[in-house]
Amino acid sequence: YEIHLCVEPETGHTPEFLKGQIVNAMRGMSTWSRWLRFASPARKLSSKQLDYLTTLDGKNRVAWCALIREKNREKGIGLSRYVKLTGENNIAEFAVTVVDEFQNQGVGYALLKKLTGSARDNGIAILRGYIQPGNKRMLSLCRRLRASISAGDTSLYKS
Repeated sequence: YEIHLCVEPETGHTPEFLKGQIVNAMRGMSTWSRWLRFASPARKLSSKQLDYLTTLDGKNRVAWCALIREKNREKGIGLSRYVKLTGENNIAEFAVTVVDEFQNQGVGYALLKKLTGSARDNGIAILRGYIQPGNKRMLSLCRRLRASISAGDTSLYKS
């Protein structure tokens, strides 16, 4: 797989391209995976959600995509992103998603490493994520990267 910044106009990776990749990737996620990532088993995201995920500026809103080439076409298999929090000094919320077929193959780790590098380069000191308690793979990944994990007021973990 290859990892690229998600929106790179010179490669044809536009917000519309990214939206299409996200729509296709959702089809490659089980109900359980969608629940762990979005706290919902919904099969597709709304236009508003897709706009939110694909409005990127390369500094305060950054995303990295993992892609494979299949029949001379690119197919998205994973995504990591962060959004700098308004009113929080140098803190961004992050998320990582990998389609089921490619989980446990290092894709999430590679995406999160790219994301942390971008955050550091852009002056973000803390990436905060909210993780379902049952998301053992993501919790394990955060521990592997020495993240601080604590139970919050809700049923989600903050790392």
